[in-house]
Amino acid sequence: MAPKLIALSAIILICSYVNHAVASLAIQSREFNGCKGIVEHKFNQTNVVACSGPWIGHINNASNLCRNGWNVCSWKESSMLEKISWQEAITINGCYAYDASQDGGTCKPCVSDHWGSDDLAGIGKACQHRNPIGKSCIGRGKIDASCCVDSLLRRACTYRPGIASGVLCCRKEALPTPPQVQVIADKSTFIIGENALLVCQVSNTKGPINIAWLKNENLVKVEQLKNNNMQSKLSINKINHHHSGEYTCLATNNGGSSQDHIYIRARGRHGCANGDSRLPRKYYNISACPGRWKGHVRDGRSLCGDNFQVCSIENIKDLNVLSWKDLFFLDGCFAYDVTHTSKKCLRCKDNTIMAGLGRSCQYKLKPKGCTRHGYLYVKSNKMAKNKCMYYKGSSTGVMCCRIPTKEVTNVSRCNPTCQNGGYCINKHNLCVCKFGYHGKACQFK
Repeated sequence: MAPKLIALSAIILICSYVNHAVASLAIQSREFNGCKGIVEHKFNQTNVVACSGPWIGHINNASNLCRNGWNVCSWKESSMLEKISWQEAITINGCYAYDASQDGGTCKPCVSDHWGSDDLAGIGKACQHRNPIGKSCIGRGKIDASCCVDSLLRRACTYRPGIASGVLCCRKEALPTPPQVQVIADKSTFIIGENALLVCQVSNTKGPINIAWLKNENLVKVEQLKNNNMQSKLSINKINHHHSGEYTCLATNNGGSSQDHIYIRARGRHGCANGDSRLPRKYYNISACPGRWKGHVRDGRSLCGDNFQVCSIENIKDLNVLSWKDLFFLDGCFAYDVTHTSKKCLRCKDNTIMAGLGRSCQYKLKPKGCTRHGYLYVKSNKMAKNKCMYYKGSSTGVMCCRIPTKEVTNVSRCNPTCQNGGYCINKHNLCVCKFGYHGKACQFK
């Protein structure tokens, strides 16, 4: 009796094991079976299958033929479709469509009302249109389930008996998160002739990332970021007025896209706000700007351009560059914030005489004057309490001088310090790496 019980128990255990194995295989089969119905063909990869059956409307409505976790293959899954060989694509029975248009050797969405994107892509030896040398979503070779002016006949990208046996279903992949983008530059206003560097910093994602630079919505540059290089750089050499505008960095991956903007302005070299300098343009740091102003002569900076101010004692060296010939031909008298004294040059005060330059200015032999041109001054109103102000007929305008810039030391203040020749943008604590280097401090190659 005991041996029979042992044998019966062994048989029960074996049957349980077999049932469990069969159930596991069934679950695994369902997991890799991307069709709700019969799998007509499983390609040499487990992520694409051919599912038979009709659908209603646009091809992207045919997901009812695919199992949960799968969807109708489209141009977005070109990385999966490229793994299908041309030989396999033309030998399977039937014709299986997917949501893509390959017009002109491209791989893009199938659009029902656009004649340039209405050829419905497919795979199988029963497909009507095949070109072994064309380019398509599968790479080498092009196959279409339906072709040529379907949009004009109002039947593009849709099912019709005889054109397709079913659809291709692709396993859904976990999409990456959309990238985060920030456009960074040292400044947004540049003097004409300077070089500008715009950096598009991409974060919160992994490559590859497609980058598009646009200026005023017009494409300027396209590149792809891979691996650990998450910076795109746009260089503008010798900036000019036509470079002014809104620059956009658009970053796109399979998870979505994001963008950031910066407005770049090119500023003229001349020092007058209206661009009407009465001095030759060879004078880079000084301009004679006509016009009226209110208040003290230093308030005449409203007549000066960007990065210029009314000339004062700190600009004497620049004023001395003005030649006698150009001074003689400078029509009028242009004031600046200086008063001549016998001992030293001072800023103009209420009860002093305001200095000026131009052939219409007043002149004294003594004292010597602050500039090499001598004691030239603006004729003031004798009744005026403040002789450093504008009065009608006294001055033609003001002398504008470029604001002296502090010497910039080439010291990286980024933490950690940029390595391997990386350039530090101190404001954002960001290292802009040379080509071939990456990392927060450009420490990796």
